[in-house]
Amino acid sequence: MFHSSITIDAPPEAVFDELSHVERHPAWANPEADMTMEQVAGDGPGPDAKYRSTGIFTKSRVSADLTVTAYQPSTAFTIRLIQHQEGKKDAWYQHDYTLTPQGSGTLVEKETDGSINPVVRVLAGPAIKKDAMTSLTNLKQLVESR
Repeated sequence: MFHSSITIDAPPEAVFDELSHVERHPAWANPEADMTMEQVAGDGPGPDAKYRSTGIFTKSRVSADLTVTAYQPSTAFTIRLIQHQEGKKDAWYQHDYTLTPQGSGTLVEKETDGSINPVVRVLAGPAIKKDAMTSLTNLKQLVESR
């Protein structure tokens, strides 16, 4: 499991609003991912929402089916995804976000886990952590600019 955190100078409601609109994630994802996202089920953000994404992961084109598995406004949000990459076995990942008020801002903690081979986990760990911090930093800039 990988842990990342950042403090955003905005209330939890504003941060949760951005996180829960998964179709907006490409706006703050690592630009190297070249991510696209579309909602394929559910009415707006919520616990029944499902999405389909495409992008670049480890220098290869991938697609993923995402499901919102936890939706607690202003406090917690989880998405689980099944990633598809040609020539490879599907992999699962889960991103758990916890939002905690901190003064006038919000502490955002992100836990990422998945079906990552233990050797790959060690070798790719620094890149996974760097990607997570890039995304969280972009999220911070986006939310704070509103």
